[in-house]
Amino acid sequence: DNLSGTYPAATYRISGDLTIADGNTAYIHAGTEFLFDGQYNFNIYGTLKAIGTESDSIIFDNFGNEKWRGFTLENASDETTFEYVRISGAEKDYGGMYLWYSDPTLTHVTITENTANSADWGGGGMSLSSSNPILTDVTISGNTGWRGGGMYLNSSNPILTDVTISNNTADYG
Repeated sequence: DNLSGTYPAATYRISGDLTIADGNTAYIHAGTEFLFDGQYNFNIYGTLKAIGTESDSIIFDNFGNEKWRGFTLENASDETTFEYVRISGAEKDYGGMYLWYSDPTLTHVTITENTANSADWGGGGMSLSSSNPILTDVTISGNTGWRGGGMYLNSSNPILTDVTISNNTADYG
C-alpha cells in the first residue's frame, strides 16, 4: 500500500494500489521492474526517486493482460525524479501519467502504449493540469488519448528539451 524507503533492484509483482504519502520518499533502484497484476494505481503525494541507468532502466508495466492505471502525481514534491524509466501499458482517464499541481523532473524516460479513456480530457502519454514538469531526452510514442494522444496540457507550461512526441493518436482535439 504505502511506499517509503529503498527498493532494491528486483521484479515486483504489484497486486494493489501503491501510494507515496505526503512527506514520505521512496527510492527505486536501477534494474527494478514494477509489474502490475491488475487495475492498480500508483499515487504520488510525496517524493519518488526512480533512478535507473542507461544500461539498467526501471520499468513500470503490466504483469498480465489486465491494464494497470498509471501514475497520478497530486501536489507531489518537486524533488520527484524519473530517470532512465519506461512507463507503458497503463489505461485510465488520464493516461500513463497524470500530473496535478506537480513539477517532477523526467530524464531519459520513455512513455509508450498507454491509453487515456476520459471523454472529458486526457492525453494518452501524459496529462498535465497546473503542472510544469521538466522533460529532457523523453520519448512519448504509441499512446492513445481523448484530447492529445501524446500529451494534454491544461494551465501548464512544461520545459521540453530533446523531447520526441510521435505516433500518438487522439479521438478529439
